[in-house]
Amino acid sequence: MKEYLKILLIILIIDSLITNFFLKKTQFWENEKWKKKHHRVQSQIYHHDLKPNIEAYEIWGGKLKRKIITNSLGFRDSAKKKINKQTDKTRILLIGDSFIEGSGYDYEYTLSGLLANKLGNRYEVLNSAVESYSPSIYFKKTEFYLSQGYNFDKALIFLDLSDIYDELFINFDKEENIISEVPKTKLTLERKIKNKIYSLGWFLRDNTLSFRFLYLISDKTEEIKNYIKLKSKASSSLNKSFFKTSRDDAIFYRMTHIDRGFWTYDEERYLEIQKGLEQSDKYLKKLFDLLNENQIESYLIIYPWPAQIKYGDTKHEPYWKNFSYLNNINLINLYNSFQGENKRELIFENFIYGDIHWNKKGTIKIFNEIISKIKF
Repeated sequence: MKEYLKILLIILIIDSLITNFFLKKTQFWENEKWKKKHHRVQSQIYHHDLKPNIEAYEIWGGKLKRKIITNSLGFRDSAKKKINKQTDKTRILLIGDSFIEGSGYDYEYTLSGLLANKLGNRYEVLNSAVESYSPSIYFKKTEFYLSQGYNFDKALIFLDLSDIYDELFINFDKEENIISEVPKTKLTLERKIKNKIYSLGWFLRDNTLSFRFLYLISDKTEEIKNYIKLKSKASSSLNKSFFKTSRDDAIFYRMTHIDRGFWTYDEERYLEIQKGLEQSDKYLKKLFDLLNENQIESYLIIYPWPAQIKYGDTKHEPYWKNFSYLNNINLINLYNSFQGENKRELIFENFIYGDIHWNKKGTIKIFNEIISKIKF
């Protein structure tokens, strides 16, 4: 047994030497999906953020490649700009999650990029959105920049239905500060062991050809397995033979069955997110009060996912319509913008294929609605 371990160790050492001296310098070795996202960091104030003044590439959804550029505040932008606290321009603050950060596309194709291009030099569009943000983070981040002396004239808050789900995982200390990470001393033994195993696996994947090859096979196998499961579910839902169920059928099923959106029309799932809903309500009130105190014209904007277009929404949309009415908040409801007789065609036209985020056409639809409903 010891001899086998020695041989295995020697093979790994030789593999690692060949990999680090020769293969890592080649294009063959590049894999954007596995690269560490050093530009995405924790924030001790509002959970997580993008680093300021960075330029990086990311793979979105396994296929789309986008360039991420941030300004001096760490906000996604067209270039590495210095953002002053005060400006003579009319400054518009965008607040949201991955939809507004701009999933899958370079900055010029995002809502922020379209607004900046349309409004011209008299305006400054600042995009504070980052993926997986939610109302408590919206409030904490906006509060921080206002306390630092940055001025804003308008604030557009895009409330995604996943925000309510994300709030379930935001924790606070006794002073209501967001806890950005669980201290290592509080991790369970099982979690610590798993972290060590994952770290070792990633190290071997990134430093040996043999493990990289195994990971590639594993990824491809997982991809095929997931597609077969998806196609099986789609065929069952459509009462069609598995072999007659098309790829479009399977992808459409996936786009309309993301579990984090079930709560908007499923009573049982709705009961599971009550804490997140209460927390979202609380911090959105605090956010709009803060904006009003600073005389910032503000809007709450809601929109559907593919599932809500197909199945309707009996929870999210009516809740925030009532919330806006009770709190005298300007509401822009974009649900009607995604109405049509052929819902499947509408979804494929406006959302990234296989995803819940807007594609370029969908983003332009949102942009046109915003331009028509807000006086700039």
